[in-house]
Amino acid sequence: MKNSFLLYLLLLSLFLGCTPDKENFPEPEILQHDQLISFKFLKEHNPQLDADVVATFAGNVVQVDLPSSACTDSLVATFETKHHAKLFVGKREQQSGVTANAFAGQVAYKVIRPDRTLQHYNVDALQSFPELDKKLTMLMQQYRIPGLSIAIARNEKLVFAKSYGYASKERKDPVHNASLFRIASISKPITAIAILKLVQDRKISLDDYVFGPNSILGNNFGIPPAGSAVSQITVQHLLNHTSGWTNEPTDPMLTHVSRSQKQIITEAVQGRQLKYKPGSTYSYSNLGYCILGRVIEKVTGKAYEEYVRTALLLPAGVESMVIGGSTAAQRLPEEVTYYQQEWNPYSLNISRMDAYGGWLATASDLMRLMVRIDRNPAKPDLIESPLLSQFYFGASNWFHSGSLPGSSAFITRLNDEYSLVMLANTRDNTDGTLFFKEFYYAARANIVAKREWTTLDLFEYNI
Repeated sequence: MKNSFLLYLLLLSLFLGCTPDKENFPEPEILQHDQLISFKFLKEHNPQLDADVVATFAGNVVQVDLPSSACTDSLVATFETKHHAKLFVGKREQQSGVTANAFAGQVAYKVIRPDRTLQHYNVDALQSFPELDKKLTMLMQQYRIPGLSIAIARNEKLVFAKSYGYASKERKDPVHNASLFRIASISKPITAIAILKLVQDRKISLDDYVFGPNSILGNNFGIPPAGSAVSQITVQHLLNHTSGWTNEPTDPMLTHVSRSQKQIITEAVQGRQLKYKPGSTYSYSNLGYCILGRVIEKVTGKAYEEYVRTALLLPAGVESMVIGGSTAAQRLPEEVTYYQQEWNPYSLNISRMDAYGGWLATASDLMRLMVRIDRNPAKPDLIESPLLSQFYFGASNWFHSGSLPGSSAFITRLNDEYSLVMLANTRDNTDGTLFFKEFYYAARANIVAKREWTTLDLFEYNI
């Protein structure tokens, strides 16, 4: 102990001997405002680059998207600071346009002002997806897509989030990562997870009947006709699209915009014929998921949106998701404008679609939820793995799309390692799935082939 104390005194004396006036060099204090104004890699200082690369800021995170071909072993940054502040990496002062550093991983910078106050920055040089960007640009032109937003997670970290094009063509407002989109049928996985949460909490069982005697909804929507198999429909049948109802001759949820959920469900229970025995045959059903929304309300005593927000979204760190409005006048401040040539995107009854097609979300919102239902250990899941594994959430690869006039979306899981979300503010007039398919295969190939990823979890910076 004595030797340690003597060593401390020796080091202290050496430090003081090199410091002319200690009072003029207090310990740095942390600043709360931005001191780094700009950060870029210029081609004139980095001949390995084909063009200048300008960073984007997210708080104290500086993100630089580099071409995949760029060598990151030695890059020279050009930067600007406020108040004549100096920039350091470790103890090494940086000279703008002169000092080279390796950017294979995260590089920690600190900005120190003349008064010795400082601010820390993490510079993360992401090698972007030029092939994917090129493909996206081509598809956006081909399908006349005004705006697009994507998010990619790897091993439950948000590693890439980027937006393209316009949220509003008329105002030239760009899409950004906080832009809200209608997600259409991606609302269904959200409803499914809410149902599984009720099962996990032992509020309901997958085998519970939905209509008729000794059921969840009882006779709230009328009494099924004598001899009807409607009273044999279970929660699991609705989740799996095997209730027995079909969309022939038309989907009841996409017609008669003025009718309420209760009117449509009552008409189905009392008069819409089941084409198949419940549980026997798959037939995609918006009606079934509308009914699941009412199951949630009956069991919890809360509105569907309120329960989903409190039980799922807020615990996952999602705050901006809401059920959308129908008209242009009801568009939220961060919501994109929807475009469609043959349909009016603002003629739909979005609030009626709540449980099967009504949610608004950002790409990062959906990814925050995705990493909480993927059976991976880094972030705790909202639903236990055995229960997730009874449905497609248990698969290593799964895909769900959403499509409405003026909006397209998909969410997918790749190789039990990656997750991808894409949102757009239009859809193809002829076949709403073409863009999905082309983008999915292009994205899958580029994501799986990529070897260098950011070490950051961009979720932590609200990107």
